[in-house]
Amino acid sequence: MLPQPHRLRRAGEIRQLREHGRAWRHPLAILLVLARHNDPPKDAQVTTRFAVSASRQVGNAVARNRAKRLLREAIRHHLHEIETGWNCLLIARPLTSKASFAEVETAVLQLLSRARLISPKATGAGKEELT
Repeated sequence: MLPQPHRLRRAGEIRQLREHGRAWRHPLAILLVLARHNDPPKDAQVTTRFAVSASRQVGNAVARNRAKRLLREAIRHHLHEIETGWNCLLIARPLTSKASFAEVETAVLQLLSRARLISPKATGAGKEELT
């Protein structure tokens, strides 16, 4: 589960993100990103917040919940690498629920890299394989 400060929960903010956000697509997920406009106190750090959704096209309730859990877990593992000050929405696609965690994590990292919210080296390009 994502920590509370990293959750985007208000319907109005999610609607605004869907209408005005920039989108990147991958066969496993879609990432929508919009800069946060609210002015926090100067001493508070503005975190990047995430919402995850899955439509009925993904499958039944079990498939939708699995897809959302995989996406949230992939984000949670890399929160410390993600640039601050953004609202993000990850939308699961039909293949997401059938994919492994490693495939979903790679997809999320690629999307974040293409959106320039994470450095390209964090996507695994510099990782060595264990044999």
